[in-house]
Amino acid sequence: MAALRLRLPRAPAVATFSSVPCRHAIPQEEPPPPRRPNTAHLNALLTSYGRRGRLRDAQDLFEKMPRRDVISWTALLTAYADNGDPASARLVFDDMPRRNASSWNALLSVYLRAGQPAAAHALFCKMPARNAVSYGAVISGLARAGMLREAEAVFAEVPEQWRDPVGSNALMAGYLRAGELDMALRVFKGMTVKDVISWSAVVDGLCKHGSLSEARKVFETMPERNVVSWTSMIRGYVKLRMHRDGLLLFLDMRRAGVQVNTTTLSVALDACAEDGLVREGIQIHSLIIAMGFETDVFLGDSVIILYSRFGWMVDARRVFACMKWKDIVSWNSLITGYVQHNMVEEAHVLFKLMPEKDAVSWTSMVVGFANRGWMRESVELFEQMPGKDEVAWTAVISSLIANGDYLRNASSCINMGWVFDSSVHTSLVSMYAKCGRLAEAYRVFSSISRPSLFATNSMIIAFAQHNFAEDAFKLFTKMQIDGHKPNHVTFLGILTACSRAGLVQQGYNYFELMRSVYGIEPNPDHYTCTVDLLGRGGLLAEALEMINSVPQNDHSDAWAALLSASSLHSNLAYAKIAAQKLLEMDPYDATAYTVLSNMFSSAGMKDDEAMLKGLQLSNMASKNAGYSSLIIQDKVA
Repeated sequence: MAALRLRLPRAPAVATFSSVPCRHAIPQEEPPPPRRPNTAHLNALLTSYGRRGRLRDAQDLFEKMPRRDVISWTALLTAYADNGDPASARLVFDDMPRRNASSWNALLSVYLRAGQPAAAHALFCKMPARNAVSYGAVISGLARAGMLREAEAVFAEVPEQWRDPVGSNALMAGYLRAGELDMALRVFKGMTVKDVISWSAVVDGLCKHGSLSEARKVFETMPERNVVSWTSMIRGYVKLRMHRDGLLLFLDMRRAGVQVNTTTLSVALDACAEDGLVREGIQIHSLIIAMGFETDVFLGDSVIILYSRFGWMVDARRVFACMKWKDIVSWNSLITGYVQHNMVEEAHVLFKLMPEKDAVSWTSMVVGFANRGWMRESVELFEQMPGKDEVAWTAVISSLIANGDYLRNASSCINMGWVFDSSVHTSLVSMYAKCGRLAEAYRVFSSISRPSLFATNSMIIAFAQHNFAEDAFKLFTKMQIDGHKPNHVTFLGILTACSRAGLVQQGYNYFELMRSVYGIEPNPDHYTCTVDLLGRGGLLAEALEMINSVPQNDHSDAWAALLSASSLHSNLAYAKIAAQKLLEMDPYDATAYTVLSNMFSSAGMKDDEAMLKGLQLSNMASKNAGYSSLIIQDKVA
């Protein structure tokens, strides 16, 4: 057999362990060859070379081996695959005299890692024999690439003994990544064997979809919970701004003896920062230090953000200075904190020291100058900014508008090239609309020769928010004539226009058109807007029916819209239904208590009003008692 030869670049120098961010660097020595090397020992050495990136040594050893088996070939193939050389891996595979399932799976992994799911699928179809790893890998790769129909076809071929949980978990993850929650739940319910990954994926998917009560039900019925499932549930609460509930669950997690990880701690810090919980934030920072995570960059960034939110910039700077490794988020977080607290000089010093800058760095500094009223410095810095994106344009234009008549200086606009930049026009439309200057917004919009979908949506929403429903409808018609297909944002603007103008039937017709004509599946915002539309029109029964038609009907905004409409029409029966649902999702919802209490008072139902206020006080008392402290030590104090 001819020796396999590949052209390899010169081997790079091996990095020293002093550059590895860990406390105790463990030397990774390859196993020494025995006096009489056999194939098994040489295969182990070959694998070791591959894991350490020593491809030339691996290739030389492979060529000198007196005898090679299928494991030798697969080890060399994997070495090239692991080090980002799919072409050489394919050459090894093609020259293999004999292949087994591991060889095929190794090449399958090569294509998937290289972002070539179609090639992986084609190879999978040629495999003479497949195992559970093959099916799981290709389903996961296809689903991750958004090729769900192909993933479904492979899943349908999986033998029963390999389908659950690996194949089902892979397909379910793809559905959740694509936002197809109903399909993911269908797979989950059909699984005969579920592991902790299956349960955690459903909890995370429901939380991301905003179906928090359903997620909690699944979470409570889990036979086994791991750090991922706990963290997903906590994050769900925090994302829906139920920060205290998230922290209470964090406390339960500690009491249950589950070891938190850096992601859990970061989510808990976010909750403290968002809700202004100073004492709890300090305790979690102490926990981070006690657990030895103080050198973690990700957590260090979160602590900087936490102290910046509290206005404790000296402490934020101290944390920044103590970080051994800093990423661009570390620098940006501190700069943003300085800007938010009007410490522009300190922000600028840090900005100039940054080893690298991104759009966030530049935009923060531009806004900082503008907030101080230093418009010349703000504009000059903006002109120096490379790769201005939509966010940067919006930020600087917003600052300029807030500073009065600066935009009326036409020569400044022309010198900066604003007049000829369509993204600037779009930002101007949005900013003028937010400032209530609809005439200026429409004038800028009309000057765009070919408005983008984003610009058109901005103008439709501006018309809707200022009660110019007919103008929004005309623009909706015109955009389609111009070749733009409406998207979910467009319809949100149209539904808002109908709701504000009281056009109930027309709004409902638009809602139906979304799915039937344009193929757009309504999201929670569309349902909430339609509930508000029906409720304002006094169609409370229809509004309730609309909420109940949502696959997961625990969207708090929709129930809040029904409660508001019930109050508007003094309908206590529907107000009770809406308030009860809101309090099931959040027992501390002050708005639900207040609206229902006021309605009881207006109806002369003093006993009910007193009972409701007593319930509210009782809930708040139990909440504060259970929330009085967080766990710092490994045991509950």
